Amino acid sequence: MQLSEEVRMLRDMVDDFGQKEVMDIGYAELEPKGEFPEEFVKKISDMGLMGISFPEEYGGMGMDTMATSVVGERLAFYWPSLQLIWSANVSLAGFPIMIYGNENQKQRFLPNLASGKILGCYALTEPDAGSDAANIKTTAEIKGQRDLWVLNGTKTFITNATNASVGIVFARIAGKRKSKRRHEGITAFLLSTEEPGLKRKQNTLAYPPEKITVRKIDKWGLRCSDFCEIILEDVHIAEGNVLGEVGGGFRIAMETLNNGRINIAAQAVGIARRALHEMKEYARSRKAFDKRLMDIDEKAKKIAWLETQVEAAWLMVLRASQAKDGGGDYRVEASQAKLFASRVAKETADFFSEFAGGVGYTLEYIAERIHQDARATLIYEGTSDIQELVIAKSFRD
Repeated sequence: MQLSEEVRMLRDMVDDFGQKEVMDIGYAELEPKGEFPEEFVKKISDMGLMGISFPEEYGGMGMDTMATSVVGERLAFYWPSLQLIWSANVSLAGFPIMIYGNENQKQRFLPNLASGKILGCYALTEPDAGSDAANIKTTAEIKGQRDLWVLNGTKTFITNATNASVGIVFARIAGKRKSKRRHEGITAFLLSTEEPGLKRKQNTLAYPPEKITVRKIDKWGLRCSDFCEIILEDVHIAEGNVLGEVGGGFRIAMETLNNGRINIAAQAVGIARRALHEMKEYARSRKAFDKRLMDIDEKAKKIAWLETQVEAAWLMVLRASQAKDGGGDYRVEASQAKLFASRVAKETADFFSEFAGGVGYTLEYIAERIHQDARATLIYEGTSDIQELVIAKSFRD
């Protein structure tokens, strides 16, 4: 799977940025503080990365999934939180608008997402609807004016919400929840706001009065990328902000997650490669019983095995990217890549923490930080259990 010259140049650009501006600053100094890295988000926006996969006519770079995976892996190597902010904007917010949006919606949102003028988020998960996405309880119904939908419900674990100005929000049309088809009535809405953090100017004419509450949820990994709870109380969304067809939201949600799984698999590979890089540096400098750790055969053999698994995971990411770019059904390849890469990332990060001994258990050394970040790749865009079910369905049918 030879990368094109254009993709190699893009990779080198990200590497140059990562080595000069991110490796010893962003991940080392800012990540422990857990503050949103606004300056670095602006830098990758100025590099054009926020619109990497968007068509050129909407301000993007018009590049394919292979290029997106290469950039995602490199960003994750240097700073997983920054990669997650980028990924949520590109694949969770931008992708469904690019694929299912009408021309007006594309013109309104894609250029601003591509330039980094605004950030997007994807609001599907709820307290009682994680892996079981068809169980969402957020409702949408027409009240009063025929061109206004009113949404009520709670979303949780939503990346970028504290800084987003547009959200893809999934809700069920009121009265459809008891259908035998559990996903019937689920619809995607574009929640657009005037200010970051999904904040709207006060609408004194709205009745009932609307309210959007965004609450940051603290977590022990990926600290600079916000996870949030969003509470929607009588939130008004115009008819023109329905994404796709009314009742067609579940398909949009699943296709968006299929696409996002490739990005998360690339992230997992980047995290695992960083763990290997740091582990090798440690093994070269650390001595035990008058030997470098790298010169102890059992240690070196374990690192060799982990490196082999990481390279295998990367080939699976490239295979899934190629399958998607080919225009066919890529669900199984995406799930296999995400399942395998996330487990490899966790195994590599686990061993690094153990390998580093006492310092690997401290928050002052990078091993624990990498360990915390790797754990998340097993969960979002579908847990490992969900990936196994997707793969199993392909040979049960």
